[in-house]
Amino acid sequence: MFSSARKILSLLTIGGRKKFFWLMAATIVMAFLDMIGVASIFPFLSLISNPEAIHTNLKLKWVYDTFQFTNKDSFLITLGVFSFALLVINNVLRANIAMALLRFTWYIRYVISKDLFSKYLFEPYVFFLNRNTSELTAYLASEVARVVSSVLIPAVQVCAQFLLVLLILVLLIIVNPIIAVVVFMVIGGGYAIIYVFTKKRLSQTGKNLSRYSKEIFKALNETFGGIKEIKLSGKEAVFIEKFSIPTKKSVNCYCSQFLISQVPKYAFEVLAFGGILFIAVYIAIIKKEPQQVFPLVGLYALAAYRLFPAMQQVFSELTSIQFGYTAFENVYQDFHNRTRRKHEERIVPALALPFLNGIEFRNLAFTYPNAQKPVIENLNFIIKANTTVGLVGGSGAGKTTMVDILLGLLRPQKGELVVDDTIISDDNLFSWQANIGYVTQHIYLCDDTITRNIAFGVPDQEIDHQAVKRAAKLANIDDFVVNELPYGYDTEIGERGVRLSGGQRQRIGIARAMYYNPSLLVFDEATSALDGITEGIILEAIHNLAHQKTIIIIAHRFSTVKECDVIYMLERGKIVGQGTYAQLLDDNEQFRQMAKVTLRKND
Repeated sequence: MFSSARKILSLLTIGGRKKFFWLMAATIVMAFLDMIGVASIFPFLSLISNPEAIHTNLKLKWVYDTFQFTNKDSFLITLGVFSFALLVINNVLRANIAMALLRFTWYIRYVISKDLFSKYLFEPYVFFLNRNTSELTAYLASEVARVVSSVLIPAVQVCAQFLLVLLILVLLIIVNPIIAVVVFMVIGGGYAIIYVFTKKRLSQTGKNLSRYSKEIFKALNETFGGIKEIKLSGKEAVFIEKFSIPTKKSVNCYCSQFLISQVPKYAFEVLAFGGILFIAVYIAIIKKEPQQVFPLVGLYALAAYRLFPAMQQVFSELTSIQFGYTAFENVYQDFHNRTRRKHEERIVPALALPFLNGIEFRNLAFTYPNAQKPVIENLNFIIKANTTVGLVGGSGAGKTTMVDILLGLLRPQKGELVVDDTIISDDNLFSWQANIGYVTQHIYLCDDTITRNIAFGVPDQEIDHQAVKRAAKLANIDDFVVNELPYGYDTEIGERGVRLSGGQRQRIGIARAMYYNPSLLVFDEATSALDGITEGIILEAIHNLAHQKTIIIIAHRFSTVKECDVIYMLERGKIVGQGTYAQLLDDNEQFRQMAKVTLRKND
């Protein structure tokens, strides 16, 4: 229990922990007021049933004399008003605590989601290669909500309600210990037995729900990511099934947890009512004290009014915690296993590392996690500044891995990346990345304006509109934006740029890469999905920058790298040929054969 409590508190910020403890303190005060409210009704009911109790009951007589009451009626009215006032104060406090608890719930959900999201984003790139984005999305959108609603808040409620149960039990023991212990053992023991027998099932149901949540998000990502192919092939029913099966199973999980937590109360309500009848019969017939029936039954009825819901809530919240504990463990493990890199130094863009001479790959080697063989092994070559370099080779040759190392997204297990005699390390990585503009085959575009897509991730108030315009001109997209789009740079382009052609999306990608005027541009299969004419337009935009910037082009199409100053041919992570396009055609048989294949495909 204490271990779980420490884990729960470890998810909260210092401010969150303070709010948590204040909330706990308020619920404890509320429990004491509940108990006092229940206790206050007993003398009031005793006085109604037996007015002479003012003189025979020492406590009532002390109050009557101390506060100098003059008659029984005024004393009775005062006791009634006092009991009612306690009830009002308690209910007002309960309402305020309920509102505070609601605010706390949403606050904690926000804090945990934000912190976990930050930890994910600052993980190394290789982390995302090994984790399904559907799983991460499920944790952020679903599991965190379950942690808060099914574990954190129920934990507060369990503590408060359990304390209330103990206080009311103490009160009842003072009045009649035998009846109190029997009632508590029957009802409390019944709940305990049910919980013990359902605990394992609740835990398994919670694990199943976590699995189904990941499957739901996976189905959604796959469906909306491939909507064009789904509509074209008429496979809507298949993807509806992929979504509906885990969704239905998750609903069944929630239903199962609800039934386990709520159904017992109906049986125990009957038991509690029967217990009150038993108390009345016991006092009136067996103990021969009929005058005590009204006050005692009233006390036990009011105690049951508070006690039974409290015990039911303790049981219900415990089932909720058991049900949601898998989600809690998932979030806890990801929360504490992620090593969050400091991001303060990136609030302001880092100053670019000097890059005047060239880039050197020294004995680089890289193996992906869980892979048997290295993708790159003993890679050595130099890229001179302000040259255009082509990287070619078949699938699995190591081109993209090499470029990811160049970009600083992957860290080599062996060897060094050196820029102008400076070894790239964690200390200067951000400064090196400030030199780089990157364009990939599949440009990610936001459902936003042209301006915001070019100045990607830049706050509106910090966007340099002149830099946007300059970058668009370099990418040969400015004329299209100004002359053909209805609102120019303020035109919304739709989700993933659906209102643009492939070539237009690529040119926006190039403009984005050019926004900060980088000294190194990397094109990773940036034209492979385009037709020949559109590719020619893109290549023209690229080659207009030749010898002004260092350009690296990764391509399957050999026509894309014809104009490069030097081409490196890779195979199994090693350089197997280098030279100009013409030199490789003359000297390298493998290059010649691959060039013929790609040219034939283009024809």
